[in-house]
Amino acid sequence: MNYICAAHQHEPGGLSCLLASYIHFGWAWSEMTYSNIASDPTLPKNALSGKQTPWIVPWHRSAQPCVTLVAFPHAGGTASMARSWPGGLPAWVDVVAVQYPGRETRIGEEPYARATPMVEAITEALAPALSGPVCFLGHSMGALLAFLTARRLAARGHRPPDHLIVAGRRAPHLPDPFEQAHALPQDQFLARLRRMNGTPAAVFDHAELMELLLPMLRADFAVNETYRHDDDTPAPCPVTALGGTRDPMARPDELEAWQTQAPQGLTTRLFEGDHFFIRSAQAAVLEHVTDILSGLRSHAS
Repeated sequence: MNYICAAHQHEPGGLSCLLASYIHFGWAWSEMTYSNIASDPTLPKNALSGKQTPWIVPWHRSAQPCVTLVAFPHAGGTASMARSWPGGLPAWVDVVAVQYPGRETRIGEEPYARATPMVEAITEALAPALSGPVCFLGHSMGALLAFLTARRLAARGHRPPDHLIVAGRRAPHLPDPFEQAHALPQDQFLARLRRMNGTPAAVFDHAELMELLLPMLRADFAVNETYRHDDDTPAPCPVTALGGTRDPMARPDELEAWQTQAPQGLTTRLFEGDHFFIRSAQAAVLEHVTDILSGLRSHAS
């Protein structure tokens, strides 16, 4: 969960303070971020054209002709996964992230537990907001949602992304080799989370915070685990599949299997790391993403 700030983990009462700020101040902070960016008259509309929506959090907006990168977070993740990305990308890249219900600025909303209605809602939010060259980048559950949203945009007559980057996720037509976790007893569910190595250890010791987050986490796992691939429509754009060298959830052969979903072309790339290589190897990942976005920019000019 990338919204747990390391600076708070070792302070007395730090997680309690973080919990309070997470609930009470998150929305005001995000709305301020959006307002500061969206109201700047010197910047082109690009990715933020249309009305404000809680589904889209902008992290960087370029004053130059640009490509838009849309981040789709993993299960338990938030739009903050992309907060630091602008520092590793060219200034001409607009960076926005999808914010799912049930977390951060949307903590009071019920999270989705199934992929289909969630994709419909994301599609409705993104369709009027995006223009120019666009690339989707989803990690884990976010990779599935990015793929399904790209297909749904095309099916509804909207312009789909020009490129799709799927990270840490086996091809959607492959069966899930793991035991379903979303309905496990709490101790087993928490043990599964620990093994995934994506949550700071201090969070597990904070009962109040875990009580707040567990419904969202279980719902996210359900989105991923209950998905059944019953539509053979492929991605409407080229696909790049990224993986970690030590990620048991997306082995190299499972990344290569995205070829079935990518008739316009598939490339794969491995980075040192486990399932959360997108964080531990962020600089290298963003360098590779920059190469992809540069190609989109050149093609559009």
